[in-house]
Amino acid sequence: MAYIDAEYYNNIYKGLDVGEDFERYAERASDLIDQVVGYKIADLAVLHPRIQELVKKATAAQVEFYALNGGPEGVDGSTDGSFSQVSIGAFQYQSGRINQQIPAGKQEHRVAPAALAYLEPTGLLYQGVRVYGG
Repeated sequence: MAYIDAEYYNNIYKGLDVGEDFERYAERASDLIDQVVGYKIADLAVLHPRIQELVKKATAAQVEFYALNGGPEGVDGSTDGSFSQVSIGAFQYQSGRINQQIPAGKQEHRVAPAALAYLEPTGLLYQGVRVYGG
């Protein structure tokens, strides 16, 4: 289930028009948010209202990112079989990236920078070990 609906996206977030693709984009964006936070959100409604709002904004930012970049297909992978970077062991080939940094990680081009910025203060991005006990 998507974290946002068209009402939120259009009237509160005021994102770019995505037309008939909104539901699909919102579902994919919500799935990606779940992946990024390590599936820590079991029920959005039980989280603090401020965290709920930031998760919704992150989802909306990801929907808008999809709209700007050709949908989830344009962000998650290319269907034309072309690659801009290929690595096999120590060998690496890059095309079209002269004087640019090598991507920091696999999520760099999949996740909207604004989505990560919204999620950062929530604590949901924490990947460390939690210690419990008495």
